[in-house]
Amino acid sequence: MSQEPLTNEQSANLNAIYDEICKSYHAIDDFRAKLLGLLPLATATGIFFLVDSPDPIRNETKVLVTFIGIFGFMITLGLFAYELYGINKCGGLIEAGQRLEEKMGFGKSEKDALLGSFNARRRALLGVINEPFAAAIIYPTVLAAWAFLASHFPSPQQAVRTALNVFLLFFFITLIYDLVLRRHELWEVLQNIRSKL
Repeated sequence: MSQEPLTNEQSANLNAIYDEICKSYHAIDDFRAKLLGLLPLATATGIFFLVDSPDPIRNETKVLVTFIGIFGFMITLGLFAYELYGINKCGGLIEAGQRLEEKMGFGKSEKDALLGSFNARRRALLGVINEPFAAAIIYPTVLAAWAFLASHFPSPQQAVRTALNVFLLFFFITLIYDLVLRRHELWEVLQNIRSKL
């Protein structure tokens, strides 16, 4: 079944919508990339200055360091939730961009004359390494660092176990979330193919 050619007005409207989707996607992606880069640096710097003290740590300071660790953990948890929302939002923009590219006659491979940014984008390096995978490394690491700091007093050994458990928990949460998004994306592709048959 062939698609009706677009009028000039329809084409102009689709181009305007497509431009807005591209701008929104790139703005979200740029913000997420900056946050992924700055968050570990800020965390490491903050923790370094908190624990790099030659003087013996007094009880009041231990309470303060524990509070700062909990505070940092909660802020990072909020940013992590925002990251998951951003991943979901980018997925929606990619799907919308792909549908528009199909309507506009963009191709999906490099041999096509007009190549669409969304349909031709690479999914993941080695089938695993993508934006959610980067988030699955960085956010759990930062959460683990804050958990370590919050639980360092009274037991440093327990703090290491706590940090490792926090990292593993949030690492797997992110990977499972990515798999759910991929399954949804695969389901959409199969539905598209079925509707064209």
